Amino acid sequence: EETVTMTVTYAEYQPHVGDQDALKLTVAGAVQETGQVLAKELRVQLHTPELTLTLLGPAVVGQEVLVQVVFQNPLPEPLSGASLRMEGAGIACPKPVSL
Repeated sequence: EETVTMTVTYAEYQPHVGDQDALKLTVAGAVQETGQVLAKELRVQLHTPELTLTLLGPAVVGQEVLVQVVFQNPLPEPLSGASLRMEGAGIACPKPVSL
């Protein structure tokens, strides 16, 4: 038995992920003595960062309320073209905010 550790860096998988939230890893090997080929696949679910919402004042019917949204970029590069959209009861259309 032997354990082999391999590192897959963000730079390696980033061009292939796109808007997907998972990676499919495949490992294959062969037994020299028998010629038997072995293979195994693993689907890895990438974790999406959480948004944290906090009311910055009292929520009163008929009045505006400020909401703080916190998002931490886990990637080693800046995001571009990101936007947030708020939806809810009484909001006629989603309100996008470009970041």
